[in-house]
Amino acid sequence: MIMTQVLELGCGNSQLCEELYKDGVTEITCIDLSAVAVENMQKKLLSKGFKEIKVLEADMLDLPFSNECFDVVIEKGTMEVLFVDSGDPWNPRPATVTKVMKMLEGVHRVLKPDGVYISISFGQPHFRRPFFEAPQFTWSVEWSTFGDGFHYFFYTLKKGRRSLDDKGSSKEKLEIPSICLFQDELEGEDYLFRTNIDELNC
Repeated sequence: MIMTQVLELGCGNSQLCEELYKDGVTEITCIDLSAVAVENMQKKLLSKGFKEIKVLEADMLDLPFSNECFDVVIEKGTMEVLFVDSGDPWNPRPATVTKVMKMLEGVHRVLKPDGVYISISFGQPHFRRPFFEAPQFTWSVEWSTFGDGFHYFFYTLKKGRRSLDDKGSSKEKLEIPSICLFQDELEGEDYLFRTNIDELNC
């Protein structure tokens, strides 16, 4: 059993929490802004016997958790909703910037000092880096690219790993992942499940 405390943002009807639980991660909290989504997820998890997984109605822009309480925060495409009306991607609207920064500040706050934030996104690094690399954050930034033609980006942000003298600490992660991630898994949901959470803290 892995005692890692995991928070999933914008769970919807995702199977992510179920697969993490099957892999031994039992301390999981899922949140979604939709009361209907939360109710449906609760019913589904209870029907499958996943009684320990918590599902809460909450806003990712105002996380109702104490400081430094999660080892891992995960979101899969959830941040994308903040960019729906962003306008020019090179110069997003101030309202968009405010929302994105509020979300990231909340994630940074609830992560433990050596915690990891995982963002799976279609957003390209040159659009995401200005947010991830804001000076108030202490995390390092790495990403891996998956997919042929239409790319997915797997961002790994490790809190407390940003070098004080590094003005731009992000880098593309070029090494081969220790656990194989196959293209057909990227098309589905379980490509994330094969990521060993413990290895992210290395």
